[in-house]
Amino acid sequence: MKKIITITILIIILVSLNWFKTVYAADLSQLSSQQKQKLLKKYQGSNSQQEGNYYKSADFYNQEDADLTSDATLSQDSDQQESAFTIQQNEQDESKLELSEELQTPFDELKPFGMELFTHIDDNAGQPTDISSSNDYILGPGDNIIIYLWGRVEKEFNLTIDREGKIFIPQVGNVVVWGLSLENFIQKAENSFSKVYSDFQLTASLGKIRSIRIFVAGEVQRPGAYTVSSLTSLLNALYLAGGPSERGTMRSIKLKRQGKTISEVDLYKLLLEGDNSTDLHLESGDVVFVPVAGPQVAIRGEIRREAIYELQGSETAMELLTLAGNATPEAHLERVSLERISDQSEWKVIDLNLKDANSPTEKTIMKAGDRITVFSIFEAKQNIVAVFGQVKHAGFFERKNDSHVSDLVIQAKLQPYDVYFERADLFRRHPDKRIEIISINLENIINGDRTTDILLQDKDSLHIYSIGEIEWERFVYIEGEVKNPGRYPLYDNMTAEDLIFLSGSYTRSAQRQRVEVARLDENAEISLMYIGINNNEADMFKLTEDDHLYVRQIPEWDESRTITIEGAVKYPGTYTIADQSETLHELLIRCGGFTQNAFPKGIIFERTSINENLNRLRVGDVIKRSNPVKHDSLGSLVEETKVDYDSLSMNRIIIDMDKIIASNGGDGNIVLEANDQIFIPIIPSGISIIGAVGSNGTLKFSKGLSVKDYIKRAGNFTKQADKKQTRLIRATGEVISGGGINGEQVAIGDVIIVPTKIDKERNLMKTFSSALSAATGVLTSVYIIGKL
Repeated sequence: MKKIITITILIIILVSLNWFKTVYAADLSQLSSQQKQKLLKKYQGSNSQQEGNYYKSADFYNQEDADLTSDATLSQDSDQQESAFTIQQNEQDESKLELSEELQTPFDELKPFGMELFTHIDDNAGQPTDISSSNDYILGPGDNIIIYLWGRVEKEFNLTIDREGKIFIPQVGNVVVWGLSLENFIQKAENSFSKVYSDFQLTASLGKIRSIRIFVAGEVQRPGAYTVSSLTSLLNALYLAGGPSERGTMRSIKLKRQGKTISEVDLYKLLLEGDNSTDLHLESGDVVFVPVAGPQVAIRGEIRREAIYELQGSETAMELLTLAGNATPEAHLERVSLERISDQSEWKVIDLNLKDANSPTEKTIMKAGDRITVFSIFEAKQNIVAVFGQVKHAGFFERKNDSHVSDLVIQAKLQPYDVYFERADLFRRHPDKRIEIISINLENIINGDRTTDILLQDKDSLHIYSIGEIEWERFVYIEGEVKNPGRYPLYDNMTAEDLIFLSGSYTRSAQRQRVEVARLDENAEISLMYIGINNNEADMFKLTEDDHLYVRQIPEWDESRTITIEGAVKYPGTYTIADQSETLHELLIRCGGFTQNAFPKGIIFERTSINENLNRLRVGDVIKRSNPVKHDSLGSLVEETKVDYDSLSMNRIIIDMDKIIASNGGDGNIVLEANDQIFIPIIPSGISIIGAVGSNGTLKFSKGLSVKDYIKRAGNFTKQADKKQTRLIRATGEVISGGGINGEQVAIGDVIIVPTKIDKERNLMKTFSSALSAATGVLTSVYIIGKL
């Protein structure tokens, strides 16, 4: 049987592995080469981050020193090797400088120019309602026209153009108005009315205008059919459709009417010149079509508008610069980087000179996919050196032919504190892009040692460290009875008294005779020392790194040594325990003794520390692990609860109050603890009987009666009563059960409990049927296995 199960599992694993391999290979085959390359770069990037190599203050100049030759073709491998060095940030954040490539906006984050026009659109942007200014509005079926006549005749006509494009004017007749502007209609109406009336004036205005059905298609955010007012223009329709998508053109949006293109709109004219003369009103059935964008180029850096721009023809690099809002005053136009995909499908970089009008590169024609970067003039620094770190004047300084490290230190001025003199680092960048680190001993240079005072080279960078950057921080620790225990810096000549003072000094419960110090030596061994406080020994004791000082608590200190007594006593309330040996009897004397209706025998004494101690011993877990486990009908493991454990119910202590009172506290007494809860009940009404008896309730107490007598008074046992399990709970909390319980005499305040008998159902036919089914199943399984 085990062999069969093992073989089946192996077959399932092999089938799953084969399926996973097939699906995984299919998913990889669907990736484009560009996606695979991105995945490879991401993997390589994550590995390079794990290596943790970095350069500090090493490469903060522009790419002018990258020796990129014009039209230089770079392979894919070299592209991966052209990584920008990043300077790590120190505590003052003064040495954070990066290559110009890192300072630029990534090309992937650039958006097509003009997309922001449709970013925030009002709900009514595509529904124009300005009728009063629409003299060029073309009338059509469904429009409502209101005509006013005054002079020798005063009349008002409210007319609607019918489906044939006509209106009917009383005494004038039908007038064809379809296709007329409102202004032309007024002229035609005057001519028509002059045949009937004379000496009159006429005005006309639009009432309710008609709705038209238009279509917006192509590369828009929400293509589809729209029902709009007849005042809607092409731009209104674009707003309704959310504008062109990132794939859509912004420069050749077509208006089609009856299958013919009647207008092309260049949104760049609107965005750059404010020209909306090509924004025509739409007619029913018109189609606004947005084709796929034409050739696009990206430009970033020191320009007014970083974006992706769409080309219309043979724009040059200078014309693209104009589209982008021209360069900023900081732009370094003598070297503008053009990245291009060559005809051989290779990536190359071309340096353009856009400052010189006679430069041949200024006329360079832009191609689809070109990417241009305009660097800052401040990134093209020459004859400079830099210093960062613990100096007053961090930054760049002029380098002269005889400039040494000492000259740079004098110019930058060292900080008067927190300077690590044993070593500073000079980062030197070579023409072949190697970065060399040269260690400098500042102390020797300050003392005039010329052998270590290195002559500076162009673009050298000096980093002066703080002591905290090099040396680890040193701490001491204090725990126990102080206001602010924890970790504190180790200061020079710091004493135990200093640490106690820094921690807020002692608490009220602190033991001030001596403190304990645990010291860790160089061999990782711990030694314990004790320091006297009263003899000023703590003020003389010098601390060392990682010392742990402990201020102990006064023995048996407890600020909340209180107990609560409630019920039938003369002065109930909260009491403070006078000393560690105070007893219950002494407390009863303090609270004035019992009242007249008190029932001392039924005292309820609860001690919260019992529950806490049981929880520390994990008694509940022990009981739970001791419960038997069995299989249910479904084969699942089920835990049977044999013991109902409630730790809170364990807090009550059974006390024989009669014995304590009779012996005047000499016998049966109990020593009090903090947080004890005591309740003295009043004299109970009688005897309570609960369970499987004729009537549950409380019966009047009669001296000398037994359990059996009270059960008879309550209607005797019921048929379901489990007589053998009858229990008598005394007022003191004791429980009596077992043989002879019925003859036990009952005292006032006692409770009788008669549990219900639990009968087990016995169905022999059902048991036999279940056994037969199980046996049949086993035999069938054995037969099948045998055949296999």
